Amino acid sequence: MSSIQKWGFGMAPLKPNTAQKNKNAIASVLGFVEGTGSINPKSFVDDISWVKGIFNRVIKQDQWDWFTVNMYLDFPSYQNMKQIVLALSTLRRAILDRNDSLGKDSIIRLEQNGFAKYCQNYLSFDYNAESTSEYLYILSRREESDLLKIGMTTRNVQKRVNEINSATGVVFPFSVRKVFKVRDSAFVEKEIHSLLAEYRIRSDREFFRIEYSKACSIIDDFLIQHHMYCDE
Repeated sequence: MSSIQKWGFGMAPLKPNTAQKNKNAIASVLGFVEGTGSINPKSFVDDISWVKGIFNRVIKQDQWDWFTVNMYLDFPSYQNMKQIVLALSTLRRAILDRNDSLGKDSIIRLEQNGFAKYCQNYLSFDYNAESTSEYLYILSRREESDLLKIGMTTRNVQKRVNEINSATGVVFPFSVRKVFKVRDSAFVEKEIHSLLAEYRIRSDREFFRIEYSKACSIIDDFLIQHHMYCDE
């Protein structure tokens, strides 16, 4: 049997060099977008590409530290991240082509999709700080990808998942599949559990046998319809 990681897929800690490069690139691009910092012309285009890669890492969810990066950003919406990636690509092209009009348009799109807020979240993230936000999460294990644990927390999501994975009887760790930053997480959890009642394994447990994409669609529809996304 292959060795079992102490954290689920996506929850690996950042390597020191990667962590520092992330911060340097984010600070560089954020300063440019806000008009508060100077840039190094030789490296700025690379900084834009690096920051775009940070958001793409979360969108693709294909690296061992994708969730960790997402946590530092404080869980941007998928729609905002897609728009930010497109805007960063446009900004990079505008810099290379010296197209001021295109550059201004890309900065507006970044502002409209919360880019500065997410960057500031990343730069100020403190794992030991108490969370002031509320979250609904979806967990699963690679061995049973359609058995989902859906719950809520008002604490750091990774700390909550670590507690679950440390519980007696958990042989294979749970991985985070999705985190929704919401208003009134207790109400949201209750309503989502009700909507997914037909898929529930036991009435006293948070486990549901349902395809991940279907669960996400049901949750997303509910959050949009009832204006329960925190960023709305």
